[in-house]
Amino acid sequence: MKIRLKSFFHYDLSQVLDRGMMELEGRSPTLRDLLNEISLRSGGKVRAIDPKTGEMDVEFFVLLNGREVPAVPQGLETEIHDGDEVGIGLMHFWGGG
Repeated sequence: MKIRLKSFFHYDLSQVLDRGMMELEGRSPTLRDLLNEISLRSGGKVRAIDPKTGEMDVEFFVLLNGREVPAVPQGLETEIHDGDEVGIGLMHFWGGG
């Protein structure tokens, strides 16, 4: 199964992808499976799931076919399918005073 990935931050995902695509094995991989695989292939540089909580890291946002993961009913447990598009980016927090 091939998933198309988009990056919305400075890390070049092409280092872990083949022409913007990632091949996943398994019958019904989930968004969590994909994000864990990206973390492995990037050597932990792109870790959208907090290893302590198992939930989305607050510093990242993830889009599945244009919808932000919190808006997807099953969240990280949503099954992904051949041809789906997943976007990953960093939230920008600005300080000030």
